[in-house]
Amino acid sequence: MKAARRDNEAAVKAVRALKALADVNRLRTAALLAHAGRELCVCELVDALRESQYNVSRYLGALCAAGLIRKEKRGRWAMYSLVNDRGPLAEYIGRLTRPRPCCGIIAADMARLEHRLALRRRGVCVVGGKC
Repeated sequence: MKAARRDNEAAVKAVRALKALADVNRLRTAALLAHAGRELCVCELVDALRESQYNVSRYLGALCAAGLIRKEKRGRWAMYSLVNDRGPLAEYIGRLTRPRPCCGIIAADMARLEHRLALRRRGVCVVGGKC
């Protein structure tokens, strides 16, 4: 009985994660986090995605609720990264950017993110004041 319940909980978790990735903007957000391979500030994602902070925060909230990413507050900054899960969904998200971007929109997002990350000082976001 316990094994069946555990399997059901795993299936529900997978469905929740797949639903979170079913939106193109949330998929783009997850792809950028995979590409970066480190924590990103909300303002870095805002610039890379060319979306409002409100919208990016909503995407991040949905991905967090699905258990795909984690959030860590550091003063005024909210830092996001992919969870350390190495399951099939994590592999899928990683393949969106490696060995090369899966599509033009993600390639453009990645280029903007690289430009934005170059503005960091000592590995820390210093540009965003609304984070």
